[in-house]
Amino acid sequence: MYRIRPLTFQKDSINLLRIIKILTVCSFFMVFLLTFLRIPVQNEDFWWHLATGKYIVENQSLPENDPFTYTTGALPAERKSIILKGNWLAEVIFYKVYVLWESKGIIILRSLLLLLFLFFVFLNIKKQKTSVLVALILAGGVFLVAKTFPGERPQLFTFFAFSLAYYLLEDYRINRSKKAFLIPILVMLLSNIHPGYIICILLITLYLLGEGARYFFSKDYKESIFKGLLIIWILTVIFSTLNPNGTIMLTDMFSIASGDHIQGIVEFTPTFILYANNFTRINYSYITFLLFSLLSLLYLRKIGIIHMLLLVVFTSISFLALRYQIFYMCVAAPILARIIIKLGDEKVLKNLFKRLHLREGFLNVIAWIVGVFLVFNAIPSFARSDFREETFYSSPKGAADFLSNIEINGNMFNEYGFGGYLIWRLYPEKKVFIDGRGLEPDVYKEYQNVINVNKTQPQSWDDVIKKHNITYIIIPPLFYHGEIYGLVEQLFDSEDWALIYVDHLSLIFLRNNSDNFSLIKRLGIDKRRGLNTIIIQASAQAMQNPRNPYYLISLGKVFFKMGRFDDAEKAFKMAYERDPDNAILMFWMQKVKNKRKNDVEVIQ
Repeated sequence: MYRIRPLTFQKDSINLLRIIKILTVCSFFMVFLLTFLRIPVQNEDFWWHLATGKYIVENQSLPENDPFTYTTGALPAERKSIILKGNWLAEVIFYKVYVLWESKGIIILRSLLLLLFLFFVFLNIKKQKTSVLVALILAGGVFLVAKTFPGERPQLFTFFAFSLAYYLLEDYRINRSKKAFLIPILVMLLSNIHPGYIICILLITLYLLGEGARYFFSKDYKESIFKGLLIIWILTVIFSTLNPNGTIMLTDMFSIASGDHIQGIVEFTPTFILYANNFTRINYSYITFLLFSLLSLLYLRKIGIIHMLLLVVFTSISFLALRYQIFYMCVAAPILARIIIKLGDEKVLKNLFKRLHLREGFLNVIAWIVGVFLVFNAIPSFARSDFREETFYSSPKGAADFLSNIEINGNMFNEYGFGGYLIWRLYPEKKVFIDGRGLEPDVYKEYQNVINVNKTQPQSWDDVIKKHNITYIIIPPLFYHGEIYGLVEQLFDSEDWALIYVDHLSLIFLRNNSDNFSLIKRLGIDKRRGLNTIIIQASAQAMQNPRNPYYLISLGKVFFKMGRFDDAEKAFKMAYERDPDNAILMFWMQKVKNKRKNDVEVIQ
């Protein structure tokens, strides 16, 4: 009788601890979900995906050629086919969801996909035999990166499929689970959703290479999963070709994923170039993971060749382009969990880890309390969210409303990022010059000539305008990193173009000729009003990007142009605090100084 009580008490304590762990995990994942749900629909590319989904549903076929731009070429191209057909299933899903539930449905779908991505990251970390708290901390680090990748695009399905495939491969490596043979079917579905399925094939290939090295070169290697992985890899490659584009992504991946069309696009830019130039905020969760990844060098043998291959390859590609950062985080988290376990075996840290283990129950209770606090802290702001589309600083809603209500002879020239939303709002009545798909390399070159006001031959910006009979231009005033578009400055200074629309985000210019005389007379606006759009955008973005000097430089340039030299000087001084070695800033600060000197000389 007396022996049973301690055992019963111990069993009850274990059960209570298990319940607390489950509640802790649930509370943190609830925080993740509430955070994702509060993020509005705001991705520029979402709109052309939505328009393509609508086209497919209405026409009951995939587009063979681009229906949305008037500059599209008649000749087919592999990259064009990938963009037009490679996302078809995701685009149909987006359109169907949007028709039924509008932006609310899209936000919920996006949030669930990201939550599932994190869930399998968490399970993969736990599979390394680490504690719930360590798994939550590492999953929280991945979450901090994932919430910066909420774009409503087909890549959301790739994030989820990648983390699931990684989990299944680890389960096969550790437990010999046959569930890994579901991966070919998973990748087949993904190949009809997003061309990013290729990264899942890369993941399987690295497992195959690592296990192959052990199989062929390790004398003590007896039990093998190499043959099973080889079967999974072969089936995955074969099944992945069951999509409208067949083997294009497998055979021409590098040529498709490179070229002039990706120049200047943030997600294709090397991560540390963006950080070094203050174009984006530094993600400290990513940096922390990188620093801890360096510890893997101390545990090369203990970590294993598969995990070392994964860490090296995915760390490298995360340097090459910002878009791969999230895949690195997904791969690194379970490997870092193994490193943390190895650290616990070190003499210096052994006692610390032992003490933490003895206080596991207390630490889990604290974590549960923190999780509950975070949930209740997130609920009020979630309750105020309205599942909206954030078009205020990302999509030209007002300008699209304006253009949908007027008739203009000739063609449109539009800013690259605006193209997707304009397709959704104005097709088929008005077609765009270009959009985020960048389907035609030659058109992209023409776009660069116009946007940067190239005045040299063989094709100047004015030549492109005449070639395509462009009579109106819709554009935001600032590049993504804060500088004023050269075209915007040209249009403000030119009498050949009249300003007919302005709001906080967009400017619309109309060619000043006899055909447009009546429109300009009715809709023409003083160009000085257009300068206020730059002031609004530059001021707002300067506050949101505390390290970026370019918004303040643009603000100072506008003030200088308006004759507000005191305000210009203040803006340049604030920019100087952020980047004292900036050459553009030095030029404009000297210009203000010369202006003041000339004014003093005139007075004297």
